[in-house]
Amino acid sequence: MNRRSFLTTLTSLALGSGLTSCQDGSQQVLRLLALKGSIPSQLVGEFSKSIQPISARVELVTESQFKEIITQLQEWHKTGKAEAKGLKIPLVPPTKSPEYIPNLVSLGDTWLATAIQEKSIQPIDPSSLKNWDKLDSRWHELAQRDDRGNSSSTGKVWGVPFRWGTTVILYRRDKFLEANITIPTDWADLWNPQLKQRISLLDRSREVIGLTLKKLGSSYNTTDLSQSKNLKLDLQKLHQQVKFYSSDNYLQPLIMGDTWAAVAWSSDAIDLIQRNPTMGAIVPRSGTAIFADLWVQPSLSAQLSPAEKLLAENSDRVRLTNQWIDYCLQPKVVNQISLLTSSGSPLLTSMNPSEIIPDIRKNSLILPPKDILSRSEFIYPLPAKSQSEYDRLWQEIRNIKVI
Repeated sequence: MNRRSFLTTLTSLALGSGLTSCQDGSQQVLRLLALKGSIPSQLVGEFSKSIQPISARVELVTESQFKEIITQLQEWHKTGKAEAKGLKIPLVPPTKSPEYIPNLVSLGDTWLATAIQEKSIQPIDPSSLKNWDKLDSRWHELAQRDDRGNSSSTGKVWGVPFRWGTTVILYRRDKFLEANITIPTDWADLWNPQLKQRISLLDRSREVIGLTLKKLGSSYNTTDLSQSKNLKLDLQKLHQQVKFYSSDNYLQPLIMGDTWAAVAWSSDAIDLIQRNPTMGAIVPRSGTAIFADLWVQPSLSAQLSPAEKLLAENSDRVRLTNQWIDYCLQPKVVNQISLLTSSGSPLLTSMNPSEIIPDIRKNSLILPPKDILSRSEFIYPLPAKSQSEYDRLWQEIRNIKVI
């Protein structure tokens, strides 16, 4: 069977009245596809109870990587149908229908432009959401894009953020203490000569060039790199500090002591610190990159007949979809998402502090100080000419021999 099918690629969790290969006509089903670990399973069960007396159940399906989610979106847009979940009967082809395409899919903000360009997602109407206006304007701006996926104040809303994190500096407390190295507070500390060949960087040009721009007082989204003096020189010096580049396997060398510091994503840092008290992490005070996961809505395929489109767009399905998005933006749920997924909820930045539980309010990795957040940025798509400039500089720096 095709590894990419909705049934066989994904680990599934269904709550409610069980799994069936065909939908019970008396019961609505909210189908969600999310990145693994991004939504606590208990919230799914609580949502099912909260919408009573409506007869509905929730099916949450998870995937380990966003690129696999993108693949699913592409296939659904191409065919207009997904396989039903449930018990497999040998020699009986699985049922396929538009109704089995998830109502909502979680997608990282860096993948948003790709999905928009491929037309595999469709805009969301924020006027149908009760809690949309509770979010700070920066979250609205993140989701508002033109038809090429570029940030646009006049663009449509293509998703609703439900969790976020930052890029941080993760370090070994014991190694810093033994070597009498000052605990880092900002990006500039990565250039400390005592850390030569002792750090790892994310294998992402926008992250590494971006943090260097931030050190120099510029933006992650600088479109003309020639305007940032000393950028190339600082990148060359930083490259000499690096033990290796990795976006996936940077934690184990830190645990083993092969590296003493790493540029990391806050969710990874929080999970590691909870297991290993020798670790520490800081959100750089000059500001950092923010990443977010959004709920996006799969688009309808041109292959669908009018009857199939009507089935996929029925009012009960739309109402259930909107209820889930609003549910994720309720204070009680916001606290649970933030605490159980090692990532903040966007509503945290506008909530009354008294509504935020102490374990979150006091954790600067989940909720950094407001002054640091005000200096932090999302990484937005660049114009083609600017992206080429970043790519050339990145390749040049990576080809320099470490001495």
